[in-house]
Order: sequence, then structure tokens, then C-alpha cells
Amino acid sequence: MKLDLLIKNANEIITVKGASHIPKTGKAFQEISIVKGNIGIKYGRILNVDNYNYKAKQVIDATGKVVMPGFIDCHTHLVHAGSRHYEYEGKCSGKSYSDIDKKGGILYTVEQTRKASIEDLVEKGLKDLDIMLSHGTTTVEIKTGYGLDQENEIKMLYAINELQKKHPMTIIPTYLGAHKVPPEYENNRQGYIKLVKDLILTIKKENLAEYCDVFCDKIGFTYKESKEILEEAKRHGMKLKVHAEQTNYNRGAELAAKLGAVSADHLDYISKKGIEDMKASGTIGVLLPGVTYHLTEMIPGHKKVKKFLPKKIRRMIENELPIALSTDYNPGSCRTQSMQAIMEIAARLYRMNYAEIINASTINAAHAIGRSNEIGSIEFGKKADLVIYDCEEHGILIDKFGINLAKIVIKNGKIINLY
Repeated sequence: MKLDLLIKNANEIITVKGASHIPKTGKAFQEISIVKGNIGIKYGRILNVDNYNYKAKQVIDATGKVVMPGFIDCHTHLVHAGSRHYEYEGKCSGKSYSDIDKKGGILYTVEQTRKASIEDLVEKGLKDLDIMLSHGTTTVEIKTGYGLDQENEIKMLYAINELQKKHPMTIIPTYLGAHKVPPEYENNRQGYIKLVKDLILTIKKENLAEYCDVFCDKIGFTYKESKEILEEAKRHGMKLKVHAEQTNYNRGAELAAKLGAVSADHLDYISKKGIEDMKASGTIGVLLPGVTYHLTEMIPGHKKVKKFLPKKIRRMIENELPIALSTDYNPGSCRTQSMQAIMEIAARLYRMNYAEIINASTINAAHAIGRSNEIGSIEFGKKADLVIYDCEEHGILIDKFGINLAKIVIKNGKIINLY
């Protein structure tokens, strides 16, 4: 038999192998399975991982290199227009997220995104996806939420679906109409909630989004409002995600568990009950350390220093809540497209160890978008979404920050040439 592609002599193959039907927790979360040798690829799938030199149409010599599954970036706001770089100065000087949000924040991005055409959003989105792919991300979830009206939320979904047609990255579309109440509905919250709910049927009929998300937070939507929207989405067969406990405790994690959401994301203020409920429901906890970093929330002098986060995250892990990591790439609270950067931040700020970080960025992130049977680990039959890194050991990838160590990106068994 002749392979389509053979990756040979890898110093470390990080298989992240585990029980594919359940996310990694407990002892499994501390194991990543490292082997040396070769990876055989046929018809875009992983055929074998061993030391036998099969004949292949194309061969990559990975001597002295690390091979890992492609990153799954399971929470992003990639489609948007405009820049909010000026906000970072305010963050660094001690202004809170709430203070910045009152003066611009999400609503500034809404204004810019509404002005942009689909073509504008697609053009920018393709550049962002190229950056992500070149840094080792092969699958990405993208949310709406910067349109906040019927015309522009649909426009964002059309842009997301157009990106999937034009780019090799696998894209998971999510409807986040309930990101924030727009100014024109400031005195009519229930009217906006009705609009968000009415759009669900259109989105489902046109198959524009797989997931429905809600920002359940004091600067977003109440528990009751979030529940109303999510239940409507669930009635129409959409899968659920929840922005939960980012700036305060709002029972978002408990709501996610109650409704069977695939994931609850942020979780800075998650309660003990929230951890227990999510574990029982199988809801994945998606951590977004880039937000903690970019909002300067661990720096003394910040209005609400979140020094408790490392202990809280350790409590989640020790209680065997399945954890994933993601960039939350967006124009305000986290500007990076690089999961390599997120890995280093998770180690530095959250005190997660290397195995935890890699599992959370690959197989558990695949569970957070319902794709663990296809991607997230290097195993027989899975898609050959692989990245070869220019380092001898996986720890170097997390320890060495500020540069891109991805040397070769392989998507569906094909080498991607971006430049």
C-alpha cells in the first residue's frame, strides 16, 4: 500500500489519545501520550502511528520536531470590523471592563460592523484565518454578536458561511444575537429579546448556524432572559453555548448545565454548584486566559483583581470538570489569533501544567464543539489535521513565547502553503 503522506522520524508525536466519546478529566487529563516515529496518512485520514517506513507519494522528515493535533479554537468572535486598540491603554491604566464598555466597547464594534459589507467582513476574516492556521489552528468556532439587528446578524452569518467556502479551515458558526442590548432597544429589552428569538427560526431554516449562544452576565442578559432565548433555540434543534460568570456570578453555569449546553465559557465567577452541575451534565468548561491577560485582570491596581483564578481553575480540574482552552479572539478583550500564545498565558496566569494545557487545546476543545470523533487527537481514522513544530519537546512550545514555532500545517491530509 502506498500512503498519500508520510511524516517520519518525529522526535515527539503528541497523540493526546484517550476515550474519544468522553472529554479528558482526572488522571487522563494529566496524560498526553508521547511516542516517537512516523504517521501515515491516506485519503485525508490518519492511517497509522508506528515506526515502519511505508512508501508514500510525499514524505516529510520531522527529525527533531514535535507533531501535534491541530488546535481547535472553540470560542471566537472573528468576524467583526474596526479596531479598539485605544482601549488597551485604558485597561493598563486601571480602567475596568465595565467602565470601558460604557464608553464604547462592544457597541463601538457593533457600529463598525454594521457599516461593513459582507465583502469587507470576508476579506478581513480570511486574513485572520490565515494567521490562525499559520499558528497551528485547524478548526475554529466563530460567533455573531456585533450586528444586534436582523439585517446585520444575518449578514455576519452569511460572512461566516462564505469564509467556510473560501478557506481550508473548518469553521463552526454560532448565533450570538444575545451579546448585548443595542442602543435602539435600550428602553425595550423585551422587544430585543423577541427579535433575537424570532431570528432563530430563520437561522435554523437556512442552516446558517449550528449553535446558539447567550451572554449571561450583568452587562449582557439576566438568567431569566438567557433561559428564555436558549430554550427557544433548543426547541428549534440548535445546540447551545453560554457566556457564563465572566464579570459576576449570574448562575450562567447552572443554566448551561440545566439546558444541556455543550459548553459554558469564561467561568471566572463559577460557583461550587456550577462546577457540580456542569460535571453532571457533561458541559465543557471553556477557559479564556487571553481575556484575563488582555484585560489586565491579574495586575495589582485593577479595580477587580482576579487573584482567585488559579485556585478556582485548580478546583474545577480537581473536581473533574472537563476543561478546554480558547482564544476568544475579538477586537476588545482579547486580540490574539494564536493558540500558542494562549497556551503560555494559561501556564503563567492559571498555573496549568503542560499536559493539561495541551489536552484542553486539542481533544477537550474538540468536545466543546461536538467534533471529538473526527479531530483533536492523532488516532486511526481521524482527520489528518496535524502541525509540525520546530522544537524537540512539547514543553518548549509553551515555554518559548512571542514567536510562532509552527513549521508545517497539514489540513485534511494536505500540506497548507499560506505564503
